[in-house]
Amino acid sequence: MEYVIEKWGGRPHYAGAVRYLGDDEFGSWLWGPAGRSIYRAGAPLFITSQDMLSVVRPGAWWTPAWWWGHPQVEVYVNINTPVARQVDRMVTVDLDLDVIKFTHGGVEVVDQDEFELHQRLYNYPTDVIKATRAATTDVARRVVRNEPPFDGVRARVWADYATREA
Repeated sequence: MEYVIEKWGGRPHYAGAVRYLGDDEFGSWLWGPAGRSIYRAGAPLFITSQDMLSVVRPGAWWTPAWWWGHPQVEVYVNINTPVARQVDRMVTVDLDLDVIKFTHGGVEVVDQDEFELHQRLYNYPTDVIKATRAATTDVARRVVRNEPPFDGVRARVWADYATREA
């Protein structure tokens, strides 16, 4: 399955192959093994260094990712439009802001300057701006409180499953 992250207006951002693992109460779990290629506009951009696990929740304006073995990041939550599922691909629009929980325990909202710039440059609609800000505030609060699925408990279960099934 292909997972595509665009920028506003259909601008290419990232795309890569993932393996659909299954669904639970948190959403659809996706696995991207280390060594896979990430593309932009059909051209190879880089090769991943870590295994990646992500959960896509229907209607959510966020997508958390765990990069197993990353030395600094515990969970990286991309703020994005709700993911559109198609037969063999999932597509979302990156809305610039990210919530990162670091391995040392700190939590930070990043790329606020990019969000401010892109609001003007790409003419984000007012409802998208409001939804992005609300999602960021909610996710940051939930990450700080170590709430599921951001706590990584279920992510570890799915990662174990993915590596056993590889």
